[in-house]
Amino acid sequence: MPSGPVPAHSSGEMLKLFSGSLSLSAGTFFIAEGESVTGPMRPGLKVGVMLDGRQMLELDDRPPVMIEGPALLVAANGGEHIQQRTGLAGGAVRCALMQFELDFVAQEFGAELSRLLLVSGPDDPGLWVRPASAEMRSLALQMAECRVAASLRSFYLAGKALELGALALNEIIGERPVRPAKLDARTRDQIQAVREILEESVQDPPSLSELARRTGLNPSKLTSAFRAQFGTSVFGYLQEYRLQQAHAMIASGEASVAVAAFRVGYSPAHFSSAFRKRFGIPPSALR
Repeated sequence: MPSGPVPAHSSGEMLKLFSGSLSLSAGTFFIAEGESVTGPMRPGLKVGVMLDGRQMLELDDRPPVMIEGPALLVAANGGEHIQQRTGLAGGAVRCALMQFELDFVAQEFGAELSRLLLVSGPDDPGLWVRPASAEMRSLALQMAECRVAASLRSFYLAGKALELGALALNEIIGERPVRPAKLDARTRDQIQAVREILEESVQDPPSLSELARRTGLNPSKLTSAFRAQFGTSVFGYLQEYRLQQAHAMIASGEASVAVAAFRVGYSPAHFSSAFRKRFGIPPSALR
């Protein structure tokens, strides 16, 4: 995701809001596959939703974390650090990214910021990466497209930014930040293969032991390495992927609730319960 001023070859825009306390970039940004951009990570709270695209993010000398849309990124930082972004595929990243200044967030969201910094340490950047909910994706898309008159853009985007920031904080409060383990290149490739197998077999996913056998890992290493790479368990990732795919099918009219449930490997009764728990609404509400 972009940080700092928007480059000239971006189709997105950057705004300074609340007397410069909030910097907002929304739209489509371009970073070529393999290209790296290095720069400072400013103190404060960064909240971003990547709708499309893939990037690798590295903070200081930590192992890189892959961010693949649709994804939520939250970073809480009380000190000065260096970040490096590397493009992975396609070149285009469509996202909405907000940078809240430290003093502004401490004043307006004091309790939430304090809890984040207590978890990560005042001088240690805390990083949270997880799949973006449908509600967050909707807000980010509205910000990226911003279909209002030019005279109202700042007003419109400021409101959306605060709403998205609140949803993001609500998602990650109480969770530990990502602390990526150092995975060697071969293990990273094996874990990527696990993810691809899961996404290709949502109707009838293999067992953990079968995944391990097919990718050349033992179950224990597969479990720990997958969590280190993606910040969640193997089947936690699978459930989120299933529900996000089903949400997209139902919302677009591509499939009925029953058909979407079947395509992602759920029985109708279990699907409705899992969907409501994940998104806060029954799947029928999307029709």
